[in-house]
Amino acid sequence: AKLGLVPSGLADIIFTGNPRFAIEHLYDRRHKGRVLALFRHPVERLISKFYYVQVADWEKSYHPEYKQLSLLDYAKSDIASDRNLMVQKLSGKVHVTRGDLRDAMETVQQRFIVGLTNQMEESIRRFNVVIGIDQSDEDIKKCIDKHVGNNKRVEMKNSNPHPKVEQDSPEWKALAEKNQLDIQLYDYVVQLFEEQRGIIESYTTALE
Repeated sequence: AKLGLVPSGLADIIFTGNPRFAIEHLYDRRHKGRVLALFRHPVERLISKFYYVQVADWEKSYHPEYKQLSLLDYAKSDIASDRNLMVQKLSGKVHVTRGDLRDAMETVQQRFIVGLTNQMEESIRRFNVVIGIDQSDEDIKKCIDKHVGNNKRVEMKNSNPHPKVEQDSPEWKALAEKNQLDIQLYDYVVQLFEEQRGIIESYTTALE
């Protein structure tokens, strides 16, 4: 904030993994922003993380010893410490409550254009509409097709393969039990994703 990045107008987009910090320290009443955020089901994220950190030796979070654990052992242990991570990030707290969940929902409703990782193409389309990116441009179309196109080649390139876990499995239930606030926030985001459809279309109409 002291460097005046936002007031300078030099940055069109700022990427952050800590939205609460960015909202509180980079923006003010005269310099406002809109958050574009992709959300993933919290249990799916934790399952993916469990398998990813076993092989991602380029990451600080690399844990090859997790290969000795079953997913159920991981789910029931305290190793999966980032429980309710989305509410934590939006509240700026480590230990979160239902009050923090309500505040997170309000923040998302007021400040966010939400996207869903399981509806990636539509989410990116909406972000582009809000930012003002012309998706009819051939170079932009090629970029979108390459990175978020709805095909198996892109899916394989951008994912870490792991066994499918059913929602009625003990593993899923154990992780869900520890992430109830995040699951409620995610369910709200899914609802908001549908509600924002009309807002995005109004952007589209205004640009035509």
